Amino acid sequence: MIDAVTAVTLALLVGAVVASVVPGVPSGLLALVGVYTEYLFGPGRMGLWLLLSFTVVGILTIVVDLFGGAITGRAKGASTTTTLLAAAVGLVLLFVLGPLGVLLGMFGTVFLSELRRDDRDTEAALDNALWATLGMLASGAAVFLLSASMLAGYVVFALWL
Repeated sequence: MIDAVTAVTLALLVGAVVASVVPGVPSGLLALVGVYTEYLFGPGRMGLWLLLSFTVVGILTIVVDLFGGAITGRAKGASTTTTLLAAAVGLVLLFVLGPLGVLLGMFGTVFLSELRRDDRDTEAALDNALWATLGMLASGAAVFLLSASMLAGYVVFALWL
């Protein structure tokens, strides 16, 4: 039998996994709220070491979710201003075109912004835009896997063992 706190924790962790594929929804934060709900209000199945492990994974999930695409674009040579602008445009276009808007916003903003730089040609701007967009997609996959690992870890270490 599952108690109410466990049901809420499971719902938050499953919600975090689902939210990991929705741009703009903080899945790492949802997962951390679920884990801390269990630790603070649950029947005491979760030890401090498990909580600390979940906290590290949750914070990593938040960082990757927020900065994954920007880090990739920056590593490839795009400016910080370009990556921040691309993230903002992608977020706005999310509400206009859905997930496709995020991709188009990221790609288009990085491409056009990099074209305006004096030291960039069309090929370099296209390369930076492609890498920033792929980095954003890769960070989304990483966020999904990190959130899913928190759910699996909770089920295995807090409920099953």
